Amino acid sequence: MKNIDVSVIVITYNQEKWIEKTLESILSQKTNYKYEIIIGEDFSPDNTRKICQEYVDKYENVLLTEQDSNLGVVGNFANCLKQCKGKYIMVCAGDDYWHNSEKLQLQVEFMELHPNTVVCHTDVNILNEHTGKIIQEYNKIKNITPPEGRIQKDVIAGKECIRAVTMCIRRDCMFQYCDFDKWVELGFPREDWPVLFILSAYGDINYIPISTATYRVGQESITNTLSYDKIRKRYQQDKIMTEYLYSLFPELGEFKDGWWYDTHVYHSLLVAAYHNNDYKSAKEFASKSPKNSMKKKCAKNWISFKIFRLYYKFFKN
Repeated sequence: MKNIDVSVIVITYNQEKWIEKTLESILSQKTNYKYEIIIGEDFSPDNTRKICQEYVDKYENVLLTEQDSNLGVVGNFANCLKQCKGKYIMVCAGDDYWHNSEKLQLQVEFMELHPNTVVCHTDVNILNEHTGKIIQEYNKIKNITPPEGRIQKDVIAGKECIRAVTMCIRRDCMFQYCDFDKWVELGFPREDWPVLFILSAYGDINYIPISTATYRVGQESITNTLSYDKIRKRYQQDKIMTEYLYSLFPELGEFKDGWWYDTHVYHSLLVAAYHNNDYKSAKEFASKSPKNSMKKKCAKNWISFKIFRLYYKFFKN
């Protein structure tokens, strides 16, 4: 196809339950230009690849990048990028979907009118996979106003309030400043935050206060797991990733935030221990966590652990 303005990357692994809804939501977009869908199917053991192939056979603008082994999120994403022809890149994980049929048109028009914008994003709906409840217009409901402009300091502080499923990225900027081969070599655990970290130093990040996409939470994922080994591995990868990103911007100084990672890794391990009903591990993680919290205090003895676990289960989910 010629004159493709947008490439939509769909990263998927083991998501046969949701992938059809994801693809249908993208194919239902109303636009006055052509767009392509690049599916990165990362060697799933379930029927995800079979379902994706059915869409490739049916639609001219749907392409499938098959893997012969599991590459992981960043490797899969980098592989898909090599196939993209669009001026703009959008992403949608295989368990999320777009509920606004004018998402593509809205964001491309915005980017065309704002040449200094490297990324624009929108409000989002949050779907809890366990309860089925949806928080619509999450930012509006929570009174969140995402920062705009050159917001690298906000990205570093985790205050950017951006969901990848709502992002539209200027392709030439991403290819100019983001070394995905290096990211794969270093084992980056994710691609969205590094893109924001880097591009926010070179152009504007802007926000459109309209909800366009639904982000699913609660299912097992790289950021939501009860495996202690996966949690430890994820934070070690995060540390390596952040050290590398800091090295690209000497003006930020040397990365020395090891305490922050220790705080978050033990907090995440402690949360997992409560979900796993694992008092022995909870007591160990609480003793090592530098963060004072109710979870830490309640892990000191078996009775308070059980009481807090019941509270967390019934009132926090």
